[in-house]
Amino acid sequence: MIRSLIFFKTIIVLLLLLVLQLSNAFIVVNHRRCVNRSYYGADQRCTKKKTSSLQMGLGDYSISLEKPLGMILEEREVGNCGVRVKEVNDGGSASTSDQIVAGDIIRSINGVDVTASDFDTVMDLLVSSTLPIIKLDMGDGLGTMDMPPNVVKMLKSSQDAFLVDAVVRKTVREIRKENGGRKRLGDLLKVEVIIGAGVTTKNDTNRVMVRFFAIFSTDGVSSYSCNVSATANVNDNKNKEEIILPIDDSNIKIVSLSCAKDEGLGQIYQLISEE
Repeated sequence: MIRSLIFFKTIIVLLLLLVLQLSNAFIVVNHRRCVNRSYYGADQRCTKKKTSSLQMGLGDYSISLEKPLGMILEEREVGNCGVRVKEVNDGGSASTSDQIVAGDIIRSINGVDVTASDFDTVMDLLVSSTLPIIKLDMGDGLGTMDMPPNVVKMLKSSQDAFLVDAVVRKTVREIRKENGGRKRLGDLLKVEVIIGAGVTTKNDTNRVMVRFFAIFSTDGVSSYSCNVSATANVNDNKNKEEIILPIDDSNIKIVSLSCAKDEGLGQIYQLISEE
């Protein structure tokens, strides 16, 4: 009787231990599933296709191109979904458009938002399109410009601030062109800060002068800074009571552009000289 009771208690203890182990195992497995679900959930958000409702902002533009596009694309930095243009090849419609430059990002393809898409999803959309013309919404990828208060105080109005922003972006595009400063300076990665700006008006033309620090890389690993100075003539429409964004940079002509390496202490490259 006593032996049977001891045996019975032993069985109960073993069963309790087994239940406890299974419970712990279940918790661990579900914890891993939750981690995986969170991980893949982020990827699914990156590849989700939807009709684009993106609004055009500073540095954004739309363009329609025929195949072959003639662009080499690459994924953006880790943590930033989407793709950017790595190179623009001669002979493609991107090159002949004279608008797309290295560093531009693709925001949408034929109305599909790809700002949170991975490389394969973007390529599938481009390759599988049966339309003769592909409509792209593009951006310069520069984000919001850092314009310190002392620079803003130099300007007379918010319109002047938008003009300065537009000229800086136009200057970046000139540098990023294959026949611009890219071969000599490398890839312009970002604009750090605008350190000087001024706007004067004569007749129907605004003359905008800007200075800013930009980060460049020649090998994709190391980087260096440049003090960039540019002057531009911007046609002004006095009938407009307010600026319509984004500003059309076709009205902006860069007449002078130079880059001084190592924040102005190094070699100076004169990319455009005023006539």
